[in-house]
Amino acid sequence: MYASFRAPLLRFLQRRLKDRQDAEDALQESFTRLAAAGQSTALQNQRPYLFQIAANLLRDRAREQLRQGPVKMVSYDDPDTHTEDVPADPSNCPVATTAHRERLQRLAQALQELPERQREAFVLHRFDGLTQDEVADRMGISRRMVSKHLSRALAYCEVRVRYASADQMTDRHAADNAADGEPEETV
Repeated sequence: MYASFRAPLLRFLQRRLKDRQDAEDALQESFTRLAAAGQSTALQNQRPYLFQIAANLLRDRAREQLRQGPVKMVSYDDPDTHTEDVPADPSNCPVATTAHRERLQRLAQALQELPERQREAFVLHRFDGLTQDEVADRMGISRRMVSKHLSRALAYCEVRVRYASADQMTDRHAADNAADGEPEETV
């Protein structure tokens, strides 16, 4: 599916975002969201479903940019940066600020829980700003493997940030699967 839809979806995203790197990131996130949805769609519906995910992603990003305004970048590797130092929008209420900081802490925990190679690829790409080709060169692996590491890391982090602990995440998914009558999966 990735091989079939990568090129047309990338063109679609690049026309709207006007930047190849942003389009590559959105492409990766679109396929990650598709995988995270866990739905099997009929062959004739896969393309429209994937393009709808990408369009929703573009709308989400546009709304987020309008809401947040300018973004301050911080280095993940900088030991002097703490979650308390990340500025929150002063117009947010204290509850929203606390929730934001909790999500950042959960993201940091999720990154530590990732396998070493996934974490390395994720940090190099998302925090250090390297392209997938540069990450592949630095890690000595193929670009396709970088793409796999990134999609798995992003999917895990996206789900993990919603839960207070990895155990809570596992328990919740086991309960959901049991309620749906599906066999239990291990993470």
